Amino acid sequence: MFQSQSIDLVTSRAFLIGLSSSLSSALAYASDLADARITVTDDCGVIVLEGEAPTASLARISEIASSIVGFRFCNLIRPT
Repeated sequence: MFQSQSIDLVTSRAFLIGLSSSLSSALAYASDLADARITVTDDCGVIVLEGEAPTASLARISEIASSIVGFRFCNLIRPT
């Protein structure tokens, strides 16, 4: 019983790291987001986006994040 929970926590953590990495790469390589400076981390199972980006890019960033992560992300990006 305890071993199963440990494996689930490790699997969940690895899954979150993978999601964070995928999202970070997608944002870094999006040609229309060249002026954005974004860091992607996870906090208690929620992907957190922080940094700065042009106001016109904010909707695109949320679109990319939701396509990869779903609705479990928090957008704390400051518009420039």
